Amino acid sequence: MPAWGYLLEYSRKGHFMKVHTFLGSPAEIGKAQGSANPVAARDYLKFWQDRAPYDFGNAYFRKNLAFMRREFPDLIEQIEAFGEAAGMESLEHAYHSHVHWTGPAMDSCSTLGILLGDDGPAMLSTNDMGAHHVERTVETTVVSTLPDTKPHGVMGLGSETHVTLGWAVNDAGLLVGANSGHRRFNPDSNPEHLNLYFTVHLLAQHCSDCADVRRFVEQYRISGPKGLNLVTVDAAGNVLGLELESENIAFSEAQDGLLLETNHWQHPRLQKPSRVAEPQWWQDYYYYNSQARVMYLAHFRSVFSRMKTMRDLIDFSFDVHAPGRILQMPDRNIGNIISCQVVFATAKDRKMRLYLHPLDKSGYKEFCYPQ
Repeated sequence: MPAWGYLLEYSRKGHFMKVHTFLGSPAEIGKAQGSANPVAARDYLKFWQDRAPYDFGNAYFRKNLAFMRREFPDLIEQIEAFGEAAGMESLEHAYHSHVHWTGPAMDSCSTLGILLGDDGPAMLSTNDMGAHHVERTVETTVVSTLPDTKPHGVMGLGSETHVTLGWAVNDAGLLVGANSGHRRFNPDSNPEHLNLYFTVHLLAQHCSDCADVRRFVEQYRISGPKGLNLVTVDAAGNVLGLELESENIAFSEAQDGLLLETNHWQHPRLQKPSRVAEPQWWQDYYYYNSQARVMYLAHFRSVFSRMKTMRDLIDFSFDVHAPGRILQMPDRNIGNIISCQVVFATAKDRKMRLYLHPLDKSGYKEFCYPQ
């Protein structure tokens, strides 16, 4: 009997939403994940290797893999089994594929934590990108439930090409959404920090609330080629914003029940040194696209703060075509960035609603973490 279940859910817009439940030990979970679409997993690795053949003796790579094996052995066991099942040459190849992932924390994403009057703690999180990435991302999107991971079972949005989740809710009702950050300004490689592409998954697996998240991030920090901005929302109504740039981290809490993270540093502790290190970045469309969403929330702050239900949040997000809106449509925003995946979620009941490009308010699938 395989340690996983598989369904294809057909949405009203014609998307097949791939839905898996993976059961068992880390090795059993990884084997099932690698067996789901081994061709896609190998093709993704080949894409990176064809662009630039990788030196697996690279000091950061070797030390970071050793760090992960020591601190998170279950995840390394899962990745190794994934690579074997997908037909990859070695653990090094499977690990390389994961640390070069730019999946659901990619181009111009947004994550909004919000306290709804009736439905309670909630989140809106988007994965936004240029048009040339959209088709492949939609094709490999998978909703996975991993109830046997310890200490917390997790459910969320990921890709068939990886074992980790890029958006997640866990059995305690913790919601985790992430956005890309621009290049770090700290020059140290910090191999004994958590590579940024594992952050969402491990926060959901190891934390029960926002206080746990703060402690976890302070302990492990992040490393990798760029920064990472996140929002976490817990079932008790705490909302925490995180801006992570390797050695430099900053936390924010909700104001008026709202907190938005996008793709640029908002906290002065990070923004000030970044403007000195990379002044040209702050003149680029990428920054202006990100800042437009901050201005959008500021303009409609009173509207968001009065919302009572998830239906209110969904209707406003889809129906109000204001500049800088969080759901980005083709030809309607700075830089022509497209919302490829959109998640609306509530913490107390551990439910999420997923939309895939092309977005339509009636075209979605709902999921609930199993009781």
